[in-house]
Parts: sequence; C-alpha cells; structure tokens
Amino acid sequence: MTNEEKEKYYKAYYDNEANANKHMVFANALAAILMLAIWIMYLVGAFEISSNGRPVINVLFPLSVLVLLTPLLHLWKFKELLRTKGYKYFLIFIFVMVVAAMNVIIPKHALLAWALCIIITSHYYNPRLCRVTFITILSLMLVCIYLALFIGEYDPNLIGEGLVIDGKVTYIDGAVNRYNLLVEMLLGGENRFLKVFVFYYIPRSLILLLIFIVCNSLNMRTYKLLVQEISVNSEQEKTRTELEVAKEIQLSTLSSNFVTSEEIEILAELKAAKEVGGDFYDCIEVDKNHTAIVIGDVSGKGIPAAMFMMKTITCFKNFCRKNRTPAQILKDMNKAIYDGNNSQMFVTCFIAILDHQTGELMYANAGHNPPIVGSNRHYRYLKCKTGFILGGLEEAMVEDETTTLKPGESITLYTDGVTEARDSKGGFYSEERLIQTFNKIDYTCLVELHHTIKDDVDFFVGNTPQSDDLTLITMKYHGDKYSYSEWNFDAQLENIPAALKFIENFCEEHKLSKEFRSNLLVVGDELISNIVKYGYEYKGGDIFVRLLYNVDKKEFVLTVIDTAPAFNQLEVNNDKVSENPENQKVGGLGILIVKKIMSQYAYDRINGKNILVLRKKF
Repeated sequence: MTNEEKEKYYKAYYDNEANANKHMVFANALAAILMLAIWIMYLVGAFEISSNGRPVINVLFPLSVLVLLTPLLHLWKFKELLRTKGYKYFLIFIFVMVVAAMNVIIPKHALLAWALCIIITSHYYNPRLCRVTFITILSLMLVCIYLALFIGEYDPNLIGEGLVIDGKVTYIDGAVNRYNLLVEMLLGGENRFLKVFVFYYIPRSLILLLIFIVCNSLNMRTYKLLVQEISVNSEQEKTRTELEVAKEIQLSTLSSNFVTSEEIEILAELKAAKEVGGDFYDCIEVDKNHTAIVIGDVSGKGIPAAMFMMKTITCFKNFCRKNRTPAQILKDMNKAIYDGNNSQMFVTCFIAILDHQTGELMYANAGHNPPIVGSNRHYRYLKCKTGFILGGLEEAMVEDETTTLKPGESITLYTDGVTEARDSKGGFYSEERLIQTFNKIDYTCLVELHHTIKDDVDFFVGNTPQSDDLTLITMKYHGDKYSYSEWNFDAQLENIPAALKFIENFCEEHKLSKEFRSNLLVVGDELISNIVKYGYEYKGGDIFVRLLYNVDKKEFVLTVIDTAPAFNQLEVNNDKVSENPENQKVGGLGILIVKKIMSQYAYDRINGKNILVLRKKF
C-alpha cells in the first residue's frame, strides 16, 4: 500500500471513528437518563440497598450523570472532540464505569447493560477495541458481583435466605451484617462465595461470550468491508485520475480553442460525455491565405473512441497541406484509418478550407451533420452532399464543394451531441431548434453565440445526464480590414502596469481618442486586477489579452482569457451605485463602470478557460 493509499485509508477510518464517537455520545446520554431514573426510583423507595451503598448511589449516580453528559456540554467544539485521537477510550471508559456502578447497586438487572457495552463497541469500533472491552467487562463484572453482596440491592440468590420473620425474608442491612451471615453460612457448609462464582458469574459470562462472538464476527465482516471499500474507492480514484490525465492529453492534441487574425476568427470547444470521448476538432493555417477547420465524431465512447479519435486527428494534421482540397485530405485520411482497422470503428468528418482574401469556402463531408452558415439572424444550413463515413470502405466516397462567405458571416460545425441531446421524455433537441437558436438574436461575438447555444441545450436537457459528446467549432470571416495584437503574461499585480502599457500603445498606434484610451485603461485595470485577486487568488497563472480594431467599421474588441477556476466578472450586478458604499458588492462598482464604457460584452467558460469579450463601437 502506497503512502497516498494509506492516507486515504486512515482518513476514511478516522471519519468512521468520528461517526462512531458521535453515536457513543448519544448512547452515553441515554445511559445518563437511565442512571437518573434508577436514582429517582431509589429515592421513592422502589428498592432498598445496604446503608453502606447509600453514599455510592447518592454521590456516584449524580456524578455519573454529569460525566455522561459532559460531551454534550461542549457543543462549541463537539466536532473537534469527535475527531480527537483517544476520545473513544474516554467515551467507552465512562460508559463501562457507569454500567459497573449499576451492577453493584442492582446486580439482578445489569446483565443487559454489560451486553450493551459489547454490542455498541462491536458495532461502531474496530475488533481489537471490542476484544479489549469484552475482557475488561468480564473482570469488572466479577468485582461488581462480589461488591453487590455487601452494598447492593438485597438478592437472596446472592446472600442466601437470611432471617425469616412471619414467613418472609427480612432485609439484611449493613455490609458487616451481610458478611457475618455469609461467614456463618460458610461455617455451616454452604460456600456462597463459590456458588456466586459458579452459578451466577459463569452463566452470565457465557451469555456475554455468546453475544461477543456474534457481535465480533459481524464486526470483523464490517471492518473487512470497510477496508475493501476503501481499496475499491482508491482504485476508482486512481482510474478517474488516469482518465483525467487521458482527457488532458486528448485536449492537448486539439488546436487552440480561440484564434483571431486580421481576416478570420475561430472559436472551438469540446464537452465530453465521459472523461474522454470520440469527438474532435482542429484548425490549421494551410498557408498565408488559407485556413482549414475540421470536426469529427468517432463511433462509440470512452477510451477506445478517444484512441481512434487521436489517430484520426493525427492523420488530418499529416495530410492537411498546401494545394490539397478537403476531399483529397479526407481520402488520404480514410486510407490510413481503413488499413489495420480491426476494431471496425468509423468516424464522421467534415473539412472546410477558407480563402481569407475572397471568402471562398471549399468543403467536403464524410457522413457528418450539415454545418450552419450566415450572420445576424440570417443563419441557414449549408447544402452539401452527405458523403460516406471514414473507415467503412477502402475508398472514401466524398466530393469537394464550394460556397462564398460574405464579410461578417461564419460557418459553424457541430457534432450530433448537440442535435441529438435528449430531454427527460426522450425527445431530441433537433436541427430545427438549433437553427432557431442561431437566429434568435444578433450575436455580438462568437463567445456569445456558443454560450447561447450551450445554454439552450442545457435548458432543453434539464437534469438528464449528457448522453453524447458535444462539440462546436465556428470560423468567422471578417472581410474587413482588421488590426490586432496579443500578449500573454503572468497574473501578478506587478505585471498590471505593463499590461496597461501594452493596451495604451495599441490605442496610440491606431490613433484612438484620448478619452477612449483613458476609459479603456480603466476597463483593463479592473478586469485584470479581478482575475489576479479573485480568479487566481494571488497565486499567479496565465492571462492572455487580445486587442482587435476594425478600421472599416470603427469597432474595438478586447478579449481576455485566463485558466483560473470558473469566474464570470460580468455576473456582478449593480444597476446603480449604492448610496451606502458598505452595501456595494465586491467589484460591483468597477464592473458597473466597465459595462458603461463598453458597448457589448460576453463571457463563457470553454475547455477550462474563462473567455471574456468586450466590444466598443464608435
């Protein structure tokens, strides 16, 4: 067992022990109530004990009640006490001592209490502690029975008939009187001390032994199940960790999920139904004027699909070269996949290559869903031939087709995890609803477009588990004259001035107004500071800033990307500045200023990255 496995084992073990301590505290509380009831019964004369035992019951019982309730009197640190090492010994000790006190006072009825000691320890604690408790109570019970001879409730089975007056056994008071009676009986040939041991102690011990054997057997079974469960959980955790690593490796083979240049903009994301899946996407700059995007969906899910997916995407990277059409690339990919495809898996695939200068889009489809093209509530499904899946036949049945994107239009490729997402009634999301979502509003940026699609799919699905991988990749053709610059830096407070200088230099280069330049520095300072403080919590990390300026449309776009935990700054909602500054939410005033300065803004969490896009139209 490794140190990590041991640590997990002990954590689970001590969690279980803390829970046992909690139940033991409540058992002690019930014992306190029982002690109090016995004491009240004694006070009202329900039974009589030797005068020598009265100090015991008048002092020991109230004290025992107080000790038993002590854990509940420390409620402010109750949880801390439960996890304290050795606290179980204290709880068991006071419980056993209380039972011993009851055994001395009322020996005829205490057997049930001794049995309770065994049952409780066997149920909640480890077998070794149960065995120690059993041996302890056997020793204590022997002592308590002989003490009960002299100071406990009168019991003819222990002391003998005693004095008989008017046909009734007379109560014999005082430890000395009882001792004298027992000695007198011993001289008369009746050894009560021996009979108590043989006929009183041994039968009770045998009963307790039987209870112990049964309880200890169950305890051992539970203990082994606990160890086995911890071991299984450890293996499952190890498997989950390995799958997470596999997922990271898989995602690392995919291209950057957000790409911008002067001519195009690309956004892509993948949400696997399992830790790893069979969907994939990629984008490659074929040459200075052409960019290729691809999307695919491998048959099946899990590790086999992921391995087949990585083979497919490697083929795409190898065959996607200058002067090669989408159909030619798909045919080469099909041949590489078909050869040695003993698993008989297949993959649907769609490839599109965009000419940055003309907007011409050449594409080929291998059994994949038709993409969506358009802009500003004028989206439509691209008419294309279906083609045949890759890996199914020796020769790929695909053809090249062309269309032209207008400036501002985009093409979105997606997998059937979107259109075939199911709700609780088994209904499909459908292609019809998808195109309706595209045409619902005018989207300010690709981030807002993807975010809206995912939100609508999630709303449709509800609580139904995701049944298939969900993948989107969108390429937008600018067509206008854009200028952009980007910078990556570490999320440290001391790096913020340099980041603001980078923004200021870009504004000066493109002769943006001093007023906007000043406002933009406020926006940049607020957003980057929030990421450093609240996103990364001063621990540092990557921050990526991209500046984009549309010379023709007089439009400025600021994109900020980080890999901190999910953190949407735009969710801070302050419609107006509070009259009382103490009521203002953390970051609320700054974000309010950001929203007033910029015309449009959008946020999304994509492939483990926070992507924030802000737009200003002049």
